[in-house]
Amino acid sequence: MTIRFERLPFSPQLVQARWFLDKFPSEDAPGLAQLALERGYDGKNIRRIAGLIRPDRGDLLPLMPGFLSELGVPTAIAREDAARILAGHIAKGISEGQITPYEGARFIGYDIVCEIWPNEQHPLLTFEACASDYEDCESYTDRPNARRKEIEQDIINEARRLLASPES
Repeated sequence: MTIRFERLPFSPQLVQARWFLDKFPSEDAPGLAQLALERGYDGKNIRRIAGLIRPDRGDLLPLMPGFLSELGVPTAIAREDAARILAGHIAKGISEGQITPYEGARFIGYDIVCEIWPNEQHPLLTFEACASDYEDCESYTDRPNARRKEIEQDIINEARRLLASPES
């Protein structure tokens, strides 16, 4: 399961975080560059990427530093910082209803935390725990749909806590 990032508002920081965490399919690049142009960002790299047809990562590698710079974000970022940025955007999407709670918790827990902090007791692991509980609730309750609703509310509450924390 992957997050449909097009449901989230355009954000240069989101583009940056996705790129540095390899969560940026090459085929998404032209559409994002076109969206950047619509939002008033401009530059030769943005225009080049916007005009690409079915690019692969090799097509993007030489253009992405300039693209990110033209979007006004740093061209280098630590993976941990990118992970926090990405988790924050997903949490905002959860809290605003653009991403389903389970989908967001699963992505934060499995695709961010387990990849970036695999052997740590990281605070974002609560999302992985909620996603796992959601997946397994049929095996331990006779009311799985009711339990899933409770878990979804827990995920929304956790997303709001993340957004309210000073680190997000």
